[in-house]
Amino acid sequence: MTARWSMEPAAPRRWRRVAVAVGLVGVFAASLAAGWAVAGTPRGTDGRTAGPAGSPAATPAALASPAPTPSSSPPATPASASPGSPSPSTTPPPSVAPPTPSPSPAPSASPVVPKAMAARLDRALRSAQKTLQLPGVEATVIFPDGSTWTGVRGLADAKTGRRVRPDTPFAMASVTKTFTAALILRYVDKGRIRLDDRLSKWLPAWPNARAITIRMLLNHTAGIPDYFKNPKFDLVLNRDKRHVWTMEEALADYVRPGVVFPAGKGWSYSNSNYALLGLVAEKVGGEAWETLVRRELIDPLGLDSTYVQAAEDPPSPPARAHLMIAGNRGPVPRVRTDGTDVVPFTSVITAAGSAGAMASTTQDLARWARALYGGHVLTAATKRQMLTFIRAYSYGTITSYGLGVSRVRFQGRAAYGHTGALTGTRAAIRYFPNDRVTVAVLFNRETYVGDDVVRILARTLFPNPPSSPSATPSP
Repeated sequence: MTARWSMEPAAPRRWRRVAVAVGLVGVFAASLAAGWAVAGTPRGTDGRTAGPAGSPAATPAALASPAPTPSSSPPATPASASPGSPSPSTTPPPSVAPPTPSPSPAPSASPVVPKAMAARLDRALRSAQKTLQLPGVEATVIFPDGSTWTGVRGLADAKTGRRVRPDTPFAMASVTKTFTAALILRYVDKGRIRLDDRLSKWLPAWPNARAITIRMLLNHTAGIPDYFKNPKFDLVLNRDKRHVWTMEEALADYVRPGVVFPAGKGWSYSNSNYALLGLVAEKVGGEAWETLVRRELIDPLGLDSTYVQAAEDPPSPPARAHLMIAGNRGPVPRVRTDGTDVVPFTSVITAAGSAGAMASTTQDLARWARALYGGHVLTAATKRQMLTFIRAYSYGTITSYGLGVSRVRFQGRAAYGHTGALTGTRAAIRYFPNDRVTVAVLFNRETYVGDDVVRILARTLFPNPPSSPSATPSP
């Protein structure tokens, strides 16, 4: 913008120490920051499988029942995209209370993934690491009965030789958007905000705020330019990797003037939308975004390995971001860091904020996806709103996007979730509603996207096309 827009933050930010460059394209897996590199082959990596985890997110009686989900699917290999407009459906009445997310106590005898299936998943993860030349990778699958497989391979830090463990957190990048969207939607359930509220109600100083709705921000139809696609911003982020940004500062200085298209008349993935949603959440909730996410979602669900980078300390040493560089014996992973525990570095993570600042393990993220898309976080009516999809265009193909969620297909099956991409790190969560299988993936290199590993695991999970929409394979 040529002139700064002024806005008072609803609560003081606690960004203290840190960094994720949201160069993302989340469903999309675009990288939030620059530094895309050519891949290479890491040396000396091996794998192991964690023991069965406790049954996640069993449904307490007080939680809402899962709502019916849309049956339509995007074209498999389209040639061009036609942006859509959001479906005008009504907001649930304020009297409808959202479910209370709560962790389930571990059963006395946790279901165990059959050894044959665990062995096949181990081989698939080994193949993914070798084929995609990943320094380190972590994956979790939760089956319908709650049995859980977790696999880890390779290096969390190529410089020190530290290996990936089941409790190693990775930057989740744009998967953060699923938490920000869920926070807003829980406020919808509580009657504190409406999807069709104008942005001007909450952030009146934002340009064109009277034409933009909360729904448009959630499904990327607001037409606001993406501040992470501003090349000047990328240069600034890389020049001072330890600079701590505020959302107001980043949005005021690096969202280009004008619009991509008139509000509600197209689709374009923009991190600016979710930076604004974080500020809106602060207005509604009266505290910093990271405080609200923890209070409403992280703590109630018992996601002990999930945290907001630069605002909270990591529960375990995180996996470092890596670039692949040419070496005498092939590509070699090189760590990207500013010397702190923020991944990849402080400037990009604090600039990403509510669009991409969180980190977690795949065990936590799989439980999160199962709870969110399985109907244990939102009311049935609001979950239907979240899963109302419009046509979206990403990486040359048509996909579908709802309210902070994308819908793609693997092995002929629809899956909900999101991907994330920052310089040197990737993430993906996918929930297969007809099969009730959840997959989460994290790895620490560029070039590829999280769904590339999900696709390899899906071939093992679903070797045959679905025989009917309701078929549920057994582990």
